[in-house]
Amino acid sequence: MYKILKSWSKRETKISREGYILVKIPEHPKSFGGWYYEHRLIIEKTLDRILEVWETIHHINENKQDNRIENLFLCTREQHNKAHK
Repeated sequence: MYKILKSWSKRETKISREGYILVKIPEHPKSFGGWYYEHRLIIEKTLDRILEVWETIHHINENKQDNRIENLFLCTREQHNKAHK
C-alpha cells in the first residue's frame, strides 16, 4: 500500500516536455515510467490522500514550475479549462 510522501527532497527530479517538475517516485500508483508530477505530490501531501482521476491542479500564475502551495488550485478539468480562458 502506498503511503503519501511527506518529503521528496532527496529524490531525482527533471523537467517534463510540457515544463512541469517531475519527481522519481516509482512506488506511486499513478507514476508513469517511475515519474510523477511534483505539484500533484504537494496537493496530495496537503490533503493526505492520492488525487482522484477527475481532480486536476491549476498553477494560478501559470508558471508550471512554481509549486508553492499558494500558487496551486485544486479543481475539476472544467474549472481548469475556464481558468485558462
